[in-house]
Amino acid sequence: MRVMAKPSRAILTVLLSGRHAALGGRSARERAANLARIAAAYNRAELATEKGIGPARAAEVERWLSGQGLSLRSDRDCSVSAVGFAEVSTAGSAVRVANS
Repeated sequence: MRVMAKPSRAILTVLLSGRHAALGGRSARERAANLARIAAAYNRAELATEKGIGPARAAEVERWLSGQGLSLRSDRDCSVSAVGFAEVSTAGSAVRVANS
């Protein structure tokens, strides 16, 4: 299986501070460790509205997630905020993080 490099620094910056960043944890280290979970919480429309993400960068995120065995959330899926809580795995333990 081919391992894809992480997304560009610009994409990392957006994902680590974007609308779903809290799903990855409270600290920058936790969020970086859960980057794929954060990216997969977006649907294509949400990702496109993040400042600094255009069609090319959104496609880069999709390719990277695909390499991780994940994908963007479907536009038909319920919104992340409607779920209430997300279980996030950090440093081998599960913690519950409230969506914001």
